[in-house]
Amino acid sequence: MSNIQKTLDHIMRRLQVSLNRRLTYRDLAKMAGTSERTMAEWMRGATSPMAMNGLLNLMYAMKPDDAIQVLALWRETAQQDPTSANKAQEIQK
Repeated sequence: MSNIQKTLDHIMRRLQVSLNRRLTYRDLAKMAGTSERTMAEWMRGATSPMAMNGLLNLMYAMKPDDAIQVLALWRETAQQDPTSANKAQEIQK
């Protein structure tokens, strides 16, 4: 299992716990702004989201507090972008 697969699996499990329900690849795909097929390929390791790999590598290089600030800024920005915010919020309902 690749690092990306492990990370996606970890994200999926944490989201399921926080939302208190099982998530499908379709749910994750909507939240990520990608297709269900693409999400399934990422999860099984057939393809790898290169941009995600790069972003995770950059986040890894940061101090934890800095990474949290970057994620907070991303969340704030996503809330101002209706296409980004709505995808994640629709799934959380």
